[in-house]
Amino acid sequence: MAASLAALFVLVLLRDFTHTLPLIPFACAAVLFLAPGALVVRWLAADLFPGAALVPAAFALSAGLFGVLGVPALILHKSLGFYLWTCGIAVAASLMIAVVRVALRMPKTAEKAASESDPFRWLWVPFLALAGVLAHTATVARVDGDTWNYLAWTREYLNTRRLAFYDPYFGTPVPEFSRVKINGWILEQAGLSRITGIDPIPLVIEYLGPALVIVSLLAVYALARLLFQSRGAALITGIVFALFYLAFLRASQFSIGGEFLSRAVQDKDVTRFVFLPIALCFAAAFLEKRRIAHLAIFGFLCWSVVSVHPAGLAIIGLSAAGLGLFHVLAHPRTPQAWTRAVALGLALLSVLLLPLLYVVLTGKPLSSALYSADIGASDPAVLANQVFVQESWKRIFVLPDGSYTMHPSLIKNPVIIAAYVLGIPFLIWRLRRSVAAQLLLGALFTATVVCYVPQVATFVGDEIVAPGQLYRLSWPILLAAPVVLGWVAWTAIQYVSEKLDLRPAASMLLALALVLALSGAAAPSAIAGIREVHAERDPQGGTGRLDPMFWWLHENIDEPSVILATDKANVAIPSFSANANVISFRGQPVLDNLRALERLAGRPIKVRQGSLDVRAFYSGPTVAEAYEILRRNRVDYVMVQSGGALDGQMKRRPGFTRLDIPSKRYALFAVNRAELGES
Repeated sequence: MAASLAALFVLVLLRDFTHTLPLIPFACAAVLFLAPGALVVRWLAADLFPGAALVPAAFALSAGLFGVLGVPALILHKSLGFYLWTCGIAVAASLMIAVVRVALRMPKTAEKAASESDPFRWLWVPFLALAGVLAHTATVARVDGDTWNYLAWTREYLNTRRLAFYDPYFGTPVPEFSRVKINGWILEQAGLSRITGIDPIPLVIEYLGPALVIVSLLAVYALARLLFQSRGAALITGIVFALFYLAFLRASQFSIGGEFLSRAVQDKDVTRFVFLPIALCFAAAFLEKRRIAHLAIFGFLCWSVVSVHPAGLAIIGLSAAGLGLFHVLAHPRTPQAWTRAVALGLALLSVLLLPLLYVVLTGKPLSSALYSADIGASDPAVLANQVFVQESWKRIFVLPDGSYTMHPSLIKNPVIIAAYVLGIPFLIWRLRRSVAAQLLLGALFTATVVCYVPQVATFVGDEIVAPGQLYRLSWPILLAAPVVLGWVAWTAIQYVSEKLDLRPAASMLLALALVLALSGAAAPSAIAGIREVHAERDPQGGTGRLDPMFWWLHENIDEPSVILATDKANVAIPSFSANANVISFRGQPVLDNLRALERLAGRPIKVRQGSLDVRAFYSGPTVAEAYEILRRNRVDYVMVQSGGALDGQMKRRPGFTRLDIPSKRYALFAVNRAELGES
């Protein structure tokens, strides 16, 4: 409570003095953000999340709450100010409840604090060191198209009076049924930007992204702490998890580590790295402790995660289903086990009432709703089939009979293989007496069946989720596998310590030796990956889409304008200026694979005229064709490669004025359409 009041004081009264130190207002906003969730955890589940484990639990509950509060504002097209007032009321209410509890001296939930003499507390040193390496690398990791897409919406929310009303790329009205209208996570980022005064791009890339990497690691720590009831086991597990993502880090967003660092801030990955482990904490706690409060919080997380990203519900549901299944199998003749598993299932399935109602009333598969709700407004045929034709994705493995599974590259990973080979017998041996074993075996089993049994994978891909989204259902494997190996490692340390009758301090040295051995094994690959990520960073300021020219747009485009640029630049341009619109969004991949997509869809695919125009303009059109493209799209600015053929041609043509911008890569021309012959 004191921290929240101090943070509020800094944000309100010292705002003018902290604008040059953005980390201070960001930290203060983070404290206020966590306040409601922290209160709920302290009130109802303090024994589950001691110490640092409180942070990810509070984050998940607060993010869920603020996401839910954002949905009415988005659907009703209210303002960002309206949303912030509702969030402010929620924070104020939580602080008032905290004050009342202190005034009444209400007893705190009993908390099993680790002994200060616990030698394994020194494992925090390598854990935090690895967290720091990952967080720092996240600041230079490649910013992918989805992040730019969400930043464009964030920029729009900061500069409009009607939320989710206009598309930030084309300036057109948002479709009536669009996922953006239930995406509270983007709105939360806009709120943080407004409160802190930090521009959304540095806020997300330099502050929020690295912070979420650390919160994600703490979420794994919290899950392991609850499952294994040991700080040492939790820290070993967190270290194994961090080393796993470091060892398989590459600049590509399709690598295991690259995806983590470049996408940790995205809505779907927040549900993967934070909501999933915390929701599983409450599910496991309910089965073991049988407290209704834990079941209620689990149900709330299932409902609220939809306001962050619906994929979160799928992966939580898949993992919880596995937990319930193996809990019943472990106690088949115990009525209480069946009752608890059914209660857990009902809390989860209650969220599916609305999707099931859609299926019943429309007669269409649920996947059709997911297609139509795509935040990028892509053609359903493209969403369904792009994964089959875009080789770089490598997410689907098609069998001769036309069925498919997820690509086997995941289960061929040596860490995943080790988790199956060592972990499954290890878990089965403990299945009857351990909820932890039931949860981890259930997550591995259900995700593997859904992703790698062809008949199941094909049905799920065609009827429930898009085929390209099947890989998201494998995320429980990527969580459970390192957690299982962490448990195996901790058990081995305990076994050796008991056999050799080691003192706690000696056991700590044994654990540290294991950490050093694992770190040494992962170091060559991790160092290569970190170097590759840093090599992608442009000396001028990041990736190509972070070229200084984009900041020039941010500072100088102060009236509604249309910019003609390549698709690679188009995805980022509206992230820098709410007044800048483009004429194509992700059109190039569709055009590159159009014939294959139409063959798979069995029908012609309508391509936006702007996408056709972008390809034609940058493919050497005649002067007449180029002028027609500029007139048809009412283009105000054209961005081309500096020193390229188009740069030279436009310098010599009337109607184009080359602007002085701080970029060596790009040239920007202002277009006078009247001089192009426009009537």
